[in-house]
Amino acid sequence: MTDTNIPVSVSDLSKVYKTRGGSVNAVCDISLQVKRGEFVTIMGASGSGKSTLLHLIAGLTTPTVGKIQINDNDIAKLSDAERTRFRCRHIGVIFQAFNLIPTLTAEENILLPILIDGTNHNRKEIREKLDSMLRLLEIYDRRYHRPDSLSGGEQQRVAIGRALLIDPAIILADEPTGNLDSTNSDNFCKLIRELCDKEQRTIVLVTHEKNVADWGDRCVTLKDGRIVDEQINNKNRKEVSA
Repeated sequence: MTDTNIPVSVSDLSKVYKTRGGSVNAVCDISLQVKRGEFVTIMGASGSGKSTLLHLIAGLTTPTVGKIQINDNDIAKLSDAERTRFRCRHIGVIFQAFNLIPTLTAEENILLPILIDGTNHNRKEIREKLDSMLRLLEIYDRRYHRPDSLSGGEQQRVAIGRALLIDPAIILADEPTGNLDSTNSDNFCKLIRELCDKEQRTIVLVTHEKNVADWGDRCVTLKDGRIVDEQINNKNRKEVSA
């Protein structure tokens, strides 16, 4: 059994891609633990392996070697179908490009993981949770709008809602502010910080922006697929209500 206070643990993790020119070591022998309710940021230059690491933790990519445990589940041992079901039930993922379905409304996009999961859910409870989520994200009046009629900040909030609706054990965010202006970027960081502080959400966020990384409790820096630095951020308690 794993420590329930450490919902995310990777051990001796490596990912090697085969190319025509040889092998690329995207992630090299990484071990990392994230405590429950902790907000960890991962920084590094382009090609440092930070997004690959996040995709491995999310079960979107299979490791060459190593263990990836989300609570008591070693997702590296699951089949593709099993990882998809596990992710829909336990992991919330926020992408830079939002990855919203253009033909679906905001609320339909938020409900997507539940629809994919296929489990019979209490419709009344899901509707109440959806309404509460839309109000929390301040997009209640935009619920029936499709992505092309939403601003970038609103689309990001829909993506956050989609990640949160399943009450995931962990939230993973891959360069989530990359397509946002400075105001919406700051608003996103405040919301994620608040989710961590008030709801004890466990968050791992990949970024190349120092000002975004400053919102986390701890910053891990990668270079050439390896952890080269790890710092506790003493400035993480920003005023989220500002």
